[in-house]
Amino acid sequence: MLKIASFFVTALFFSASLHAGAACKEHPKNEWLHVLDMQKKIVNEYGFAIKKFQTSGDCYEIYGWGLNEAKTEFVKIEVYFDTKTGEIIKKKED
Repeated sequence: MLKIASFFVTALFFSASLHAGAACKEHPKNEWLHVLDMQKKIVNEYGFAIKKFQTSGDCYEIYGWGLNEAKTEFVKIEVYFDTKTGEIIKKKED
């Protein structure tokens, strides 16, 4: 029985790590970019279209669309940003 419980705990750990977000630096909340300022930066500076915007741990996170790496077509994206600087921490294209 103990082996089965150990297996499930290990499986949960690996499952959670596979879907983990980005490792953003922790900043005091009063230093975070305001949500509207961050959204403007995402659209105007990075050129992403936002479908969903949320806070994920110490990151801002979006789901939306952006140009692929070759800049030839729009693709679905998931992007994590530093909450203080707005810098891209992690970007995933689908």
